[in-house]
Amino acid sequence: MDSSGINLMPYANEEPGTPEGGPPAYENTAFQPSPTKAATPSISSNDIDDTTAANTCANAVRIGEKVKNVEVDSTTAETKTTTTTTTTTTMTGERKGSSPKLLPSRHKDSTVGFRLPEGTGLRDRRKSSVSALNRDNDQPYRGMGKEDLLRHSGKPFWRRLRYICMSVVMVGWLALIITVVALVLVYPRCRTPPHQSWWKKAVVYRIYVRSFQDHDGDGIGDLEGIKSQLRYLNEIGINTISLSPIYPTSPNSNSDTEIIDHVNIAQEYGNIAQFVSLVNASHAWGINVVMDFIPNHTGLDHPWFKESRNSTPHKPNIKRNYYVWEDGLGSNSLKPPNNWRSVYNEEAWTFDFTRNKYYLHQFAKTQPDLNLRSSEVKDDLKDILKFWMSLGVDGFYIRDSGFLFEDYDIRNSELLSNESDPSLYSSYDHTYTYGRSDIHDMFARWRAFLDEYGNLTGRYRLLYADRTGEIENIMDYYGHFNRDGVNFPLNSFCLELDESTNGQRAASMVRQWINSMPPARWANWLGGTDKSKRMADRLGDELIRPFLTLIMLLPGTPVLYYGDEIGMRGIYVANDTEEDMGQFNLSMRSPMQWDNTSHAGFCKCTKGTPWMLPNTQYMTVNVESQRADSRSVFQLFTNLTSLRTDYSSFHFGDYNEAVVDDDVFSFVRDFDGQKGFLVALNFANTSATRSYHGTYYTIPSEATVALRTGSDVPYTKGDKVSTSGVYLGPHQGVVLSWDYVAKEL
Repeated sequence: MDSSGINLMPYANEEPGTPEGGPPAYENTAFQPSPTKAATPSISSNDIDDTTAANTCANAVRIGEKVKNVEVDSTTAETKTTTTTTTTTTMTGERKGSSPKLLPSRHKDSTVGFRLPEGTGLRDRRKSSVSALNRDNDQPYRGMGKEDLLRHSGKPFWRRLRYICMSVVMVGWLALIITVVALVLVYPRCRTPPHQSWWKKAVVYRIYVRSFQDHDGDGIGDLEGIKSQLRYLNEIGINTISLSPIYPTSPNSNSDTEIIDHVNIAQEYGNIAQFVSLVNASHAWGINVVMDFIPNHTGLDHPWFKESRNSTPHKPNIKRNYYVWEDGLGSNSLKPPNNWRSVYNEEAWTFDFTRNKYYLHQFAKTQPDLNLRSSEVKDDLKDILKFWMSLGVDGFYIRDSGFLFEDYDIRNSELLSNESDPSLYSSYDHTYTYGRSDIHDMFARWRAFLDEYGNLTGRYRLLYADRTGEIENIMDYYGHFNRDGVNFPLNSFCLELDESTNGQRAASMVRQWINSMPPARWANWLGGTDKSKRMADRLGDELIRPFLTLIMLLPGTPVLYYGDEIGMRGIYVANDTEEDMGQFNLSMRSPMQWDNTSHAGFCKCTKGTPWMLPNTQYMTVNVESQRADSRSVFQLFTNLTSLRTDYSSFHFGDYNEAVVDDDVFSFVRDFDGQKGFLVALNFANTSATRSYHGTYYTIPSEATVALRTGSDVPYTKGDKVSTSGVYLGPHQGVVLSWDYVAKEL
């Protein structure tokens, strides 16, 4: 200690001769002297001369200057020790002959290994230097430790900066999400193909059972005969057959609708066991079976009518109201209740002497009308449907459906102003006897019952009906007052096309049906029935090809009549009109022409002769000969069914017209993700070349030939054709296809 009271401590960590700023004595910071306090040697004033004192003071000042440059590590504040390595110094005033001594520790308040006493100015200068260093550390510095960074991060400036950055990021992400969602919503996407029940994909093939194929040799077609031809039906692409009435009828009856038992099979056609076998075999081939359902009338020999006619006021029975009974007019009650006429131009009322009342029959007098306002009749009809569904039947065709109800008040029909013959059925307005609104309620009940049964069995049942009249009334059959009706009413307007049909007339028929249909309903296109002229007889041999192509490729279900696939014609029958009491032998019911053998291959006839002779054309117009001819109607028919089956655009694709004029009718069928098709048909007897490119936006400049209707079309399947000039021969057509192209934004 000198005279000023300063206790000096030698620099333990500085080797003699080490210059200021030289390398520290302890290079390894992990190895430091123990912080344990040791006795601090003192230097007496006797041992220090003036030069030594001066050097000591100079060293102290130098050390104070060094303190200013020391980095204070705030992260080690709790230990209050520095990690800065102190440069060791050499005492200039050491004793002669003595070595410098290493001190084992530093004072906790000193970063350089010595302590200055209070009031010396050097210590105050040291504090001032440390304070200045701390002030400098109030500014962010990239070398800071965790706690200082956390302290600075809490300042308002840095908080605001963080909020701004986070907001920018969040807004950016939100904008990105909105952009992606907008693109997904706006960008054109492929629509999901709708689920379609089997009947929408069906090609319905109407069979007049009596004339299709005889199996047992008695000259009458039967169920076993149909079963033997299931392979053929599969070959030509048929997946639904509709059977003509096969119920037992009154003895010696000439009509197949004069039914006496609704839950049995007529003996000439087979029996219940054979019917079940046919249904099962059909299903094995992927073919559905539809039966005729005739709820309007029965035969006179039906057990229901027998019981009903025996009901009297004194002894009524449960069947008394099963039919439409009315008292006669006049003093003796023998005058008919009103002026209604049957479709066969007879009085619609016949007096029954057993019950002493008139019964109504809108057809033959042997076919009394049922009273569908009776709850018992409704229940029995429902039981009939259930019986056949339990045997596997897939649907029903409601025959003569427009006659189901008549005016409750039995009002007279009005004679049309332009008619003068009151004996004719066609001379009257049939508002009171045909198409009554009660029909829609009945259809809704049957549709609901079929749906209920189908839900239990896992199989949807088809229901369709016939109807004539105005298009608005026919469309009501689809449903009325938000209640489902039939799946479709048969499109009888197709039967009005004849040999004079041109492109505009064909297009008008199609537009009428499609534009009149209620939303989400299904169209149908009728080729023929067992009560209308055959297709070839109506249209002629020339128009069969464009007409077949039309009804097979339009949106909807085509309904064909047996023999249409080979262009069969009817035969001449004397007095062949519906006024002939609905007899079996109508011209369109001639036997199917299978080959050119005897009886056209319809039967072997070991037990008799054919019930009806085939058309004499059978030698050339038959299945076998046309199967071998690539240009035949048969080959066109099978190609059409294959095209319809193979491409979904014909099942649920959009329909849009292309070129339509007096000669040509063309349309497009396409759907997102599916092939597109142009169907171009020439109804004229002259050739026609038309440009289709641009008439509908999906038609490309070049397309591929998918089908041609005949040899008068100078293309073959697979050819590339410019859509700017497509040639069609007289009464011919072509189907062109192209791959789907996604729409661009």
